[in-house]
Amino acid sequence: MSVPILCHIFLILFGGFFAIQLSFNSAKFASTLRMDSPQAAFALKPAGFIMGGVVIMLIATLPMLQIGGFTGTAELLGAMAIFCASAFIFNMGQVLKVFDTFDGADHDVKNAIRPLIPLIVIVIYFWTS
Repeated sequence: MSVPILCHIFLILFGGFFAIQLSFNSAKFASTLRMDSPQAAFALKPAGFIMGGVVIMLIATLPMLQIGGFTGTAELLGAMAIFCASAFIFNMGQVLKVFDTFDGADHDVKNAIRPLIPLIVIVIYFWTS
């Protein structure tokens, strides 16, 4: 298997894990983000289903499958890279106290670094393809 295909499969697995967590375990996920409101769990469910849709699009654009003739992998990964980069910038702004957090507490560095994982995989995908 080539490196771009491995990156593609990793993004499917990584995104699928978070989509399932957000969709079906959103109360626990909200508590790890310090969102103690009961409405926070319901607010995260749509994000999980949107992420699940992105995972389905990634599956449809796998080079082995090409379901429906979809070949827009570069465009999909480009949009994901823009989202991950902006999430990283915003989260680092909260860690460095450029932006206020919603509850005034310190923002964890682990939450700021988390968007870098798919971003680095996307950069590797484009670098090797």
